[in-house]
Amino acid sequence: MIDNKRILTILRTHHLSQTALGKMFKLSHSKMSKVMAGEQTLPANAVGTLIQEFDIHPKWLFGFIGDPDEVMYLKDLVSKAELEKRDKEIQELRYELGEAYKQLAEERKGK
Repeated sequence: MIDNKRILTILRTHHLSQTALGKMFKLSHSKMSKVMAGEQTLPANAVGTLIQEFDIHPKWLFGFIGDPDEVMYLKDLVSKAELEKRDKEIQELRYELGEAYKQLAEERKGK
């Protein structure tokens, strides 16, 4: 089930009204109100539309990851290769920092 707080975040982020979202999903005002009140769930086709139209990350939408107050999009994903590259850069910077500390310690010893 999708937490209606996440739907509210999408509405706020995209400057949409509950009525406009209901029209996008082809849901009646009554049905959309019940969804927002937590009395009913969004139909599967509405969930699919939400993910596809707004490029929303499904794991965020279903509450598995991320902050409910900040929409997470599929484009926000970072590839494994990019993560490995960044991790390597971090390791190199740590090594350089360690070397700088060693040099500083040796200079202080010499004084």
